[in-house]
Amino acid sequence: MNLLNKNFIEQGEIKLYSDLRNNSYIIRVLNEDDFAAIMQLQDTVIESLKNKEYYMPITIEELENGLIEKGETIGLFINDELYAACSILNEIDYEENMGLELNFSNEDLTLVAQLHFSLVHNALRGHNLQQKLATILAERAHKIKGSRYIFTTVSPYNYPSIKTVTSMGLQIAKLCEMYYGWDRYVVYKDVINPIKLDTNNKIIVSSTSLEEQKQLLNNGYRGFFQYKDKDGIKIMYAKIMNLQRNF
Repeated sequence: MNLLNKNFIEQGEIKLYSDLRNNSYIIRVLNEDDFAAIMQLQDTVIESLKNKEYYMPITIEELENGLIEKGETIGLFINDELYAACSILNEIDYEENMGLELNFSNEDLTLVAQLHFSLVHNALRGHNLQQKLATILAERAHKIKGSRYIFTTVSPYNYPSIKTVTSMGLQIAKLCEMYYGWDRYVVYKDVINPIKLDTNNKIIVSSTSLEEQKQLLNNGYRGFFQYKDKDGIKIMYAKIMNLQRNF
């Protein structure tokens, strides 16, 4: 592959669980020629999920109708095989803009980018690739497209995804029913002026205590960290210190 190609992002080495040897990889921007590989990877990932409701499948129509044209999708390849992929939308239809969930102004809505899907083959679990690819996309959305707010949603019961988004600095800002009535966290980050929290006075809540979390969120708290113990997933909440966004 020509490394000067504008679609090339990164190269390196990574270990597969199957052979524990270093394998060369590349990360590049995906295009229409990669649709079949994306769908095949998705089938593999969904088949391995114990709780399939954690993931809302993408369709080939979604790929054809905008995931490439209205955003950017990147993938990690080993020996020309797609092992991980992640997508972000930079141009979002008004009614699907997650900023509406937080009562963003029309001006702010134009600055929203939304992480759409993330797929990692089981053979590469443990390398934090979901976080790596999402971080690359968020940085590119800000630098290339001028996006200020990075949004996505995750299930309160999906620990790896909660860990990924909080590790990127995204905060839980709302808990509501979305996508066929499933409970979802709405998480986001202001890239220019990150929201500061009073983490010295944190409150720890079980991820399954939905009403308690909604009350905290309505009272100016944000979820910013998580951990697991014998009783399940715990979310750390802290109150917002800077309530105003500065422009």
